[in-house]
Amino acid sequence: MEAVQTEAAAVHQTLDFGRIGGAVVGTFPSESCSMLSSRSDVRYVEPDGILEATGHGSSGTQTIPWGVDRIDADEVHHDGYTGRGADIAIIDTGIDSDHPDLQANLGAGNAYVPCGTTVSGEPCTQSNGNDCLQPWDDDNDHGTHVAGTADAVNNAEGVVGVSTRATLHALKALDCNGQGYYSDVAAAIVYTADQGWEVANLSLGGDVGSQTVHDACKYAYRNGVLLVAAAGNDGCEGCVDYPAAYPEVIAVSATTRNDAVASFSSTGPQIELAAPGAEIYSTVAGGYATFSGTSMAAPHVAGAGAQLMVVGFNNANNVTYDESGELSQDSYENPDGARGRLRQTAEDLDLPASAQGYGLVDVEAALAIGESGTVSVDQPDRNTWRTVSLRGAYDDPVVIMKPVSYNGVHPAHVRLRNVQSESFEFQIEEWAYQDGKHVQETIQYIVMESSTYVSSAGNRIEVGTMTTNHQFTERNFTQNFTTKPVIFAQSQTHNGPYPIAVRQRNTSSTSTEIRLQEEEGLDGIHVSETVGYMAIEPGVFNINGTQFEVGRTPDAVTDTWYNISFTESYETPLFLADLQTFDGSDTATLRYRNLSSSGVEISVQEEQSRDTETQHTTEVVGYGVIETGGLI
Repeated sequence: MEAVQTEAAAVHQTLDFGRIGGAVVGTFPSESCSMLSSRSDVRYVEPDGILEATGHGSSGTQTIPWGVDRIDADEVHHDGYTGRGADIAIIDTGIDSDHPDLQANLGAGNAYVPCGTTVSGEPCTQSNGNDCLQPWDDDNDHGTHVAGTADAVNNAEGVVGVSTRATLHALKALDCNGQGYYSDVAAAIVYTADQGWEVANLSLGGDVGSQTVHDACKYAYRNGVLLVAAAGNDGCEGCVDYPAAYPEVIAVSATTRNDAVASFSSTGPQIELAAPGAEIYSTVAGGYATFSGTSMAAPHVAGAGAQLMVVGFNNANNVTYDESGELSQDSYENPDGARGRLRQTAEDLDLPASAQGYGLVDVEAALAIGESGTVSVDQPDRNTWRTVSLRGAYDDPVVIMKPVSYNGVHPAHVRLRNVQSESFEFQIEEWAYQDGKHVQETIQYIVMESSTYVSSAGNRIEVGTMTTNHQFTERNFTQNFTTKPVIFAQSQTHNGPYPIAVRQRNTSSTSTEIRLQEEEGLDGIHVSETVGYMAIEPGVFNINGTQFEVGRTPDAVTDTWYNISFTESYETPLFLADLQTFDGSDTATLRYRNLSSSGVEISVQEEQSRDTETQHTTEVVGYGVIETGGLI
């Protein structure tokens, strides 16, 4: 780059994009531009254009802005998610350095256009009243408004952001008129990556691309930065602004209170997510105001990205480019990455893909580790399978769906298959000697991501899978429990055609033993199946704001009805239960009846393929009560 610098009459920026190369931005004589264009080691020569903040109009006790509420960010605040530990770069007009709703979250900043000056270096002729206490202070209000939506403090005054405790970094690349050079924006993007900050919000754009800005985006993306940008306010199809239109960047369109795409929002095939952008109330220098624009939509996504970074997501793993230099699909569809997670969990608004992309960003769904629900179905025949579509998206989900209610007296249990990231299939399975038809029953289920967790009260939880057959297989836990956990186990596959129960024994704080059990009238040999398990320390506790009660009965449950009284009272309880012992070797499952806010009745039900006798010796039953259905 030294040879290029020597040709410049004045150098404005020198940018290093790592393996991509670099750029020298400055004033060059026309003959130097011609000469540099002809050199094989110079990739491009382009003018340093102007980008603009993507528009706003203003009007003017803490309120929850409708956009924060609409994407369920306020719900995750109740669960303790704040974004603390993540860094969000606001590449914009700056941030008001002493705003009471932002000051506590402000970190280091940088100014490419100092507060109080225009992009040309002249003093600003208009003022928003900001005293410019920092070079990166906001002399326009746009950047401060964006910052408030992404990360205003939850402090009982003003507004609250999507995140509330992430660290905000003001990178002032736009002036008091909302304008800035491509090169300054590119420098701010590179600076974000070099600082190791996870998220960059770019509520700015132009209808002409810049290779310099694109190279900066590639550099930042390779270095793990989640880039979020406003789609533009041209209100037309196929006119998404740059840098939003670059594949490394999440292009965000704007929606209204009634979930329509805003009339001003640019749309096109590059749109990836939608977010609230009409009439958004947020912070401005010295106060609060309502603005509209895709600029207001983008920080909803940036704040959601920060929340994901804190819980272990990154931008994307294994970023690769194809032979033509284009970002590969795998690089941003990776489900382990925050970008893929935001896509997977977005809410479909039934709008064209060019308007909403994958849908409206949903913070609660993106952060969910599980969900629960209730189904009431009959079983018309052995071949009918029903699908449960999941609200969340999971990499390695485990489903527990037992026991079956007692509307029909014929022995029955639930069988699962095709447990996937966004759905699973189930049927009410009768034993092979029965006709396969069953009356309507009610069954509750829980889905959780395979991992280890600790509840708000310190209860340890382990969720995972194992492979077993008709012989007991020992499963060693990945963690040591402080007390013997309650085990819920169920086959996740349907490899063998014959009905099975899943039984367990010898659970300790370090391991358990699990097997498949066919009905007695068959040969008892069953092929291997994948069994999902949830090991949970007993107690009453909260997981992400959802109340659980987990316990076990004495060794006293038989084929007669046994009453379990809950410790707490529940308005709409979901009930799960599983045999914890193998005291009776006859093939058996559990049934329940009379589920109420305070208790339930359970019994052990043997199948009758060998004889009509159904008496069963005493067993220990583990049970779980969930406060209500929904995301966990």
